[in-house]
Amino acid sequence: MIQFDFEYERPGTLAEAVMLLRRHGADARIMAGGTDLLPNMRVEVVRPAAVIGLSGITPEPPRCEADGSIRIDALTRLATIADSELIRKQLPLLAESARVVASNQIRQMGTLGGNLCQETRCLYLNQQHDYQFVAPCYKRGGAVCYPFPLNKPDVCWSVYMSDVAPALIALGADIETVDENGGRRIAVEDLFTGSGLNPVTLREGEIISAIIVPPAADIGWGYHKSARRGGLEFAMAVMAVTLRLAADRRTCSDARIVIGAVRERPVRAAAAERILVGAALDEAGIGAAIAAAVEELKPLPHHGFSKSYIVDNIRVYLRRVLMRAARAAGVEIPTA
Repeated sequence: MIQFDFEYERPGTLAEAVMLLRRHGADARIMAGGTDLLPNMRVEVVRPAAVIGLSGITPEPPRCEADGSIRIDALTRLATIADSELIRKQLPLLAESARVVASNQIRQMGTLGGNLCQETRCLYLNQQHDYQFVAPCYKRGGAVCYPFPLNKPDVCWSVYMSDVAPALIALGADIETVDENGGRRIAVEDLFTGSGLNPVTLREGEIISAIIVPPAADIGWGYHKSARRGGLEFAMAVMAVTLRLAADRRTCSDARIVIGAVRERPVRAAAAERILVGAALDEAGIGAAIAAAVEELKPLPHHGFSKSYIVDNIRVYLRRVLMRAARAAGVEIPTA
């Protein structure tokens, strides 16, 4: 139950939604499927004075553009993405990442744009502060950090948990936004601040309208989500990889390794990518890349998982994801 009053608006277009955001100001929140916002309102992580629901806006179906890119309306349901014949054929990595989000009921309500804009999570943050944790934490405007007491007030180590964001970053996707000035286009990777206090870079009154994914026919990809029960819940770690081969069909010309659900934003394993690019994709190179990724990531312990356990999980599953991506790109890697 949400135990405070708020206004509810239901615009028929994104332009009208932008106008309502401008009218209500910083105390308003956009709601698409509501699977993230409503639970956070229930435990009072946020207390908006106005909620602007987008359920009255019908999303356009995913489509292929003239340049081969795929354009997806931000209000597209995750279930639609997981089941779309176009996305499953052209962007199977994205379809797989949408398929593992929570439960079917959540996927039927949650949207792609909403999944990207979800709040960070912490065991101490995402519960009602009226019993054990009475004093508000930094993210709630207080003066305490329960899991990390030595943190300064501008440091919140809550974790960003999207399953689809790592896949979109690995695919090199962009987002388009709308606001009172017309909007802009930025890389999905640039949507995130790296701060648990304010995880996304959207400006006041700005709404994601579409996600554009470049052609991906020539890549090999791999994806894995580690969770206690394999689904129905947020991840311990998410791994998304894309690899492209040079003309010799052996040397890696481009690599993207993205790890999610381990820090305040999805993390590019930049050192690991540099090891792979320009080198032959083989067992030794992949092993070196994994060692570099584990060294540079520095995951946060979260939701009962220790740092060492998360590191070990990434070490095991990132190897499998990289091997899968290499083989999907057309490289035969003999096992030792």
